[in-house]
Amino acid sequence: MTPTLRGCSFAMLLESRLTGRDMISAEQVILVVFISAFALILSEKLHRTIAAWIGCVIILFIGKFTGVFDLAEGIHLEETMLSWVDFEVIGLLLGMMVFAAVLEFCGFFEYVAIKAVKLSKGDPWMLIVYLGSFTTLISLFIDNVTAIIIIAPVTLKMCQKLEINPIPPLLAEAILSDTGGVASMVGDPPNVMIAAKAHDLGLVGFDFNGFLFHLGFITLIAWGATLGYMRWYYRDWMESKPAHVEEILEQDEWAAVDDPHMMKLTIAVLGLTVAAFSLHGVISNLFHFELGIHAISLSGAGLILTLARPKEEKLRDGFLNDVIDKVEWQALLFFAGLFILVGAIGHVGYLTRVSGFVYNIAGGSELWLAVTVIWVAACASAVVDNIPFTAAMIPVIINMGIEYDVNTTPLFWALAMGAGFGGNATPIGSSANVMTVAIAERGTHPITAREWARVGLPVMLITCTIASLFMILFYEVLYV
Repeated sequence: MTPTLRGCSFAMLLESRLTGRDMISAEQVILVVFISAFALILSEKLHRTIAAWIGCVIILFIGKFTGVFDLAEGIHLEETMLSWVDFEVIGLLLGMMVFAAVLEFCGFFEYVAIKAVKLSKGDPWMLIVYLGSFTTLISLFIDNVTAIIIIAPVTLKMCQKLEINPIPPLLAEAILSDTGGVASMVGDPPNVMIAAKAHDLGLVGFDFNGFLFHLGFITLIAWGATLGYMRWYYRDWMESKPAHVEEILEQDEWAAVDDPHMMKLTIAVLGLTVAAFSLHGVISNLFHFELGIHAISLSGAGLILTLARPKEEKLRDGFLNDVIDKVEWQALLFFAGLFILVGAIGHVGYLTRVSGFVYNIAGGSELWLAVTVIWVAACASAVVDNIPFTAAMIPVIINMGIEYDVNTTPLFWALAMGAGFGGNATPIGSSANVMTVAIAERGTHPITAREWARVGLPVMLITCTIASLFMILFYEVLYV
């Protein structure tokens, strides 16, 4: 048999086995690949990026052999799979990683690490309170991924100086950044997506102030509950005695800054970028063009690379290459793989079935439908990054409004709560979590999925319970 005939025979055999004649459909195989890929990611038997892309490659070949994705005429499967990747999120992360790299080169993280140790006087619990609260606060004004990219390297350096396990403060920052991001339109990428779609639909209240008004008090209570649980869980760790505290307290934090001019310049450009994040709607209306969050992030990164570039920079070596080396490329590739995996099961129809499932669970009550969305979003965000899940869930909510004539406004608020709080449960539940794990791997204490679940899963249950009670008590007042 010639190679061509052998390849055709294999393709025909595979197609016949995946199209129903042997009691299994191609859509079901896609679902099995999706579940298997995520099981492999969570098992940590293989690097999460490799596990995600193995699933993507298998899906590509299944799609090629079976035609399961029902593409329009003239459209290639490769183009469709690339369209599933949210390059706005990838661009946002890449721009912020560049800022973090430049800040690291000028000594900013060393400066903050020494300053934080001085404020806490070496008390491990106060380090969690200060760093966690700071992360929550800045997550109100910038997205939580950016917050982690800025603060997690500081924490790692600080814990190395004190010779203490960095996992508790890193977990606190990631979880509290997810929590703080719930209250802000720009604090969590899912909120940006929800606000954009709500604006397109003509829904009222989904602006920067609206998110603070509807979700701010919930976030404050969730912040306190999260710190309370972590204080109990890490009670033994808090008894540890950090080393070299007196030595660090005597240090001058400004002596750690290698290039004060570059640091001030980078912070100024970062401040302008963050201001543009918060005012991007105003900017779009003022200048009559739409400016995406990713465009703002990459523009800011390009500006600081231009301004901070040394005068005697070499073309093939030096500053720019050092910045490129600091970018977490494996994390960006992992996000791209996640988008493709979720896009695949959405394209074959599994995510659209969720609307009927959720509606039936709620029994037709709009209040209980909102509560159900909180928990469905939370549970799903625990195993699927909340960015692609939110992208898939938004059309599900719109479909529920059309098919069942329900008010979608409380459902969008419920989605913001569930996706934000639910992302805390696992290390792949949110983009901030993935970045925290990636940054932790630079040190000697990587964060395992088991350790994360021991902290994040109870926090998810606590905060989602708080969100559900708020939805029940204030449904008519705040969320309709």
